[in-house]
Order: sequence, then structure tokens, then C-alpha cells
Amino acid sequence: MALFDDPMVQAGVAPFLVALAVAAALMKLRAQALPWLALPAGLVTTLMLSTGISFTPLSASRKVLLLVLLAPLLGLVLDLAGLRARALLPVLAAGCGLASAWVFQSVLAQAEGAQGWITGAGVAFFVTGMVGLVLRLRDDGVAAGGATLGLGLAVGVCAVLSASLGTLMNGLSLAVAGGALLLLQLLRGTPLPAGWTGGLTTGTAAALFAAGTFMLAEARAWTLALMLLVPIVAGLPLFGSRPPRWSLALRGALAAGSALVPIATAYLAARAAA
Repeated sequence: MALFDDPMVQAGVAPFLVALAVAAALMKLRAQALPWLALPAGLVTTLMLSTGISFTPLSASRKVLLLVLLAPLLGLVLDLAGLRARALLPVLAAGCGLASAWVFQSVLAQAEGAQGWITGAGVAFFVTGMVGLVLRLRDDGVAAGGATLGLGLAVGVCAVLSASLGTLMNGLSLAVAGGALLLLQLLRGTPLPAGWTGGLTTGTAAALFAAGTFMLAEARAWTLALMLLVPIVAGLPLFGSRPPRWSLALRGALAAGSALVPIATAYLAARAAA
């Protein structure tokens, strides 16, 4: 159908509806964090409607996709096992950071001298920080949903400003899926904890998609650094005296609005380059 060839349907309407349906269905099982499988469901919907899913040959961009799809499975195993130890957070964040060296190995190998080591260390530090900051929000569904919405917008818009159209689709898919989870929480009037499932999905996807625009396109390092503001702002303890639904809406809007900071830097960099 021609309708499914429309990029707005592929990256917006379709993943939103799929994420909303998956989250609403899994909420009935009352298993913690299970509804957050709506995030990978939305992303897979976009991929199937646009580029499809393939891992051969295993290029850097396909390695990114592989880890993004494996992250929610790892998170789900941890949630179903009931593992809640705080020590898991730095271990998972550092593991994602180290994995980024494998993801971008072919690109880093082309750098001259020590530049590859410096760039690789910077990307690993960014990925570790992003995953760690998002995982801190795993028990606060509103903060996690706001961070997902904001990071998806930041990644998607910064990608198109950095000449990476594929990441634009993936970023918008993450954003609308996060928006679907925020909407469900708003309708329920109560938060829906993200757990390791939601935290790892958002953190890994945002970090690796953003790092990909830096390594494979034209994103600037300071744009990536400013993306870290989104989960920080999302986790601020604000609007506590407001009625539940007002608090949910305001916190989600603030987290999404914080995405304007890295987007502004990407816009200014694109104008300067032009």
C-alpha cells in the first residue's frame, strides 16, 4: 500500500500505534517493565516498513542495530529474574560503553596515529554516561518516558541536520514510542516503571544512534555531550505538588523540551558548515 511508503507513517503513525497497542496489551499481565517492550516493537515496525532488518554484512550501522535490538532482551531477562542490585547499573553502562569500540571498530581503525584511540575513548565515555543516566530513571516511568521522547527527538532531528536520514527515522520511532508510553501513564494517572527493559532500550538506542551520527555522519561532539542533559532534566524532582496527571504532563513536556538544546547546536553547526 502506498500509505506505508510515507515516511511520516513509517517513523511516526505506525510505530506510535504499535507501541500503544503493545504497551496496553502487556499492561494487563501486570509484570513490571513488560509494557516497555513497546519501545523495540515501535522501532522494529519502522525498520520493517522502511529499510528492513539485515545483519549481513555486519557493518558499523548494522552492529548498532544489533545491539539496540538485543538490549531490551537483556533488560527483560534481568526484570523477570527480579534483579534490582544497584551494582548492575555501572556494570551495564560500562558494558555498553566497551561494546561501542566493537561497533565502530572498522571506522576507528582508519584513523591515523592515536586519534582512533582518543575518538574511541570519547565515544565509549559518552555511551557509558548516556546509558547510566537513563538507567537511573528505571523506577520512574514518567521520567523514563520523557527521556525517551526527548532523546528520540534529539537524535532524530540532529541526525537529519548531520546528513543521516536513516537515523532520523530511528530517532523519531523511539520518540513516538516513548510518547505512547507517556500517554498511557497520563490516562492511567500513575507511573509505569521502565525497569531494566525500558532503561536499557532507551539508553542503548539513544547512545548508539547518536554516536553513529558522530562516527558515520557529521554530528559534532558537543551536540552529543548536550544530549546528556535530556535524561538529567527528565530526572529532576519537579512538580511534586501538582495533581498526578498535571505532574505527568509537565514533567514529560519539560524532558521533551530539553531536547531543543542539542538540536539548537546541531542547527548552528549545520548553518556554519553551509
